[in-house]
Amino acid sequence: MSRETVFGLAMGLALLGLSMSALAQQVPGTPDKAHGQALAERLCTNCHLVAASQEHANVDVPSFREIANREGQSAGTITAEIILPKHPMPQIQLDKKELADLAAYILSLRDRP
Repeated sequence: MSRETVFGLAMGLALLGLSMSALAQQVPGTPDKAHGQALAERLCTNCHLVAASQEHANVDVPSFREIANREGQSAGTITAEIILPKHPMPQIQLDKKELADLAAYILSLRDRP
């Protein structure tokens, strides 16, 4: 193999490695339930019961545990309810990662069969 061929292959592999690294950084990671809980405790406790340790919540609003235990509930349905609520909710700007983290936290409260 000539020097130019080896150099070309090495450069191609290096570029491929950089491309794969860039793609890996763009793929969102696993939702962070702990961050979702922190968001819930900061943003949602005025209305929702978000944790067992919480003492006060609006009785007309479902708790996060009740939301988690709805039939057919998924991260997608929770996210959709936050973005386009059926009932009045404050407009809180959350990015996709925050929405995923909050949905993961809510689903973590689901009762185990």
